[in-house]
Amino acid sequence: MTEYRPALVVIDVQNGFITPDSAHVVPVIADLAARRLDAGGRVVFTRYRNYPGSPYERLLGWHGLQGPPDTDLAPELAELAVHPLASMTDKVTYTALDDAGLEALEGFTDLLICGIATDGCVMKTALDAFELGFTPWVLADACASNATRHNPQTVHEAALMLTGRLIGAGQMITTEMALSLLPVGAQ
Repeated sequence: MTEYRPALVVIDVQNGFITPDSAHVVPVIADLAARRLDAGGRVVFTRYRNYPGSPYERLLGWHGLQGPPDTDLAPELAELAVHPLASMTDKVTYTALDDAGLEALEGFTDLLICGIATDGCVMKTALDAFELGFTPWVLADACASNATRHNPQTVHEAALMLTGRLIGAGQMITTEMALSLLPVGAQ
């Protein structure tokens, strides 16, 4: 039997993704990450960076998050990201499980996933985690959508429904439930 090794994965809580509709999750995530680090556990932060000529530019017409201050982590998380038990990976895709992300998460069995946006990077990371053999847990109250063309709350709820359908409805949990899955001293 494989030893249980959970990691908290904080997806793209960056200035450029924080909107009035997603800002409410920042203090929830900051509290959870601080508790995890204080308990001696690992937290992996991701930071998305768009680049000229990316598929996001070419196919979606989206030119955001190409540099600071948009690419910077929310101030509440920036100090946590330099903690000795924290790591940061930069990515240029929806998933946090690119080569750098997989390296940062090597040896972990369960990924407790939170961040922005539920309907993009959070969902894609959860699906990839499922397919790569991790046990993904999506922290529903610590995720948000920053959708602009549709109602962000409706998009968030739809993403949670679809993600739960694809990885298991029982994998959609709250931060309170997540705290019980993050044992003290488990790195």
